[in-house]
Amino acid sequence: MQTQYIYCLWLRAFEGKVSKTTGNSSEESYRLEGIAFGLADGLIMCLGLIIGVAEATSQTRLVMITGIIGGFANAFGNSIGFFMSQSAERALQIHETEDHGATTRIHSQKEVFINSVLAFISTIAATLVLLSPFMFLLMSQATILTFIIGTTTAFILGSYIGRTSHESPYKTGLKYAFLAILGAIVAHYIAESIQLLS
Repeated sequence: MQTQYIYCLWLRAFEGKVSKTTGNSSEESYRLEGIAFGLADGLIMCLGLIIGVAEATSQTRLVMITGIIGGFANAFGNSIGFFMSQSAERALQIHETEDHGATTRIHSQKEVFINSVLAFISTIAATLVLLSPFMFLLMSQATILTFIIGTTTAFILGSYIGRTSHESPYKTGLKYAFLAILGAIVAHYIAESIQLLS
């Protein structure tokens, strides 16, 4: 649900940008859609996963293993889901153009494929960045630093999208940061509940 909200915000920003661009510039904007989707989902999902496992186990090795496996699984899910949704959107664009004479820009198959790959790579990148503190720091320090990195990166991503959609970068950045924090808080309390039950 959080990622769908972020995706809708990005899509609104992207559509506004595309309406003012043509040719290569709109293709570049479209590629950013896949990157933003992968980063947003990777940040929110992996931040919650890492915080939750760190809280529940207090073992760096388990955090790393779970983060890597969860990150790759999430990346595959993101890329496949993105490919399917964009393929469906492309089919709708073709239908509107051929049957209704609309002047909708049609995503090429190459664009859909590249965007799906970029969503995968962006999700992996977000996962690795969030896991990196656990390679060098103690568990408590790494958890705090990962939380700071995750929320700060979410704020920066939101600010950029707010700027491109002609909204307040500060407010949009805060929305993204809030969603990342909310995911981490939920994961924290789930981990505490698991500890109480075990």
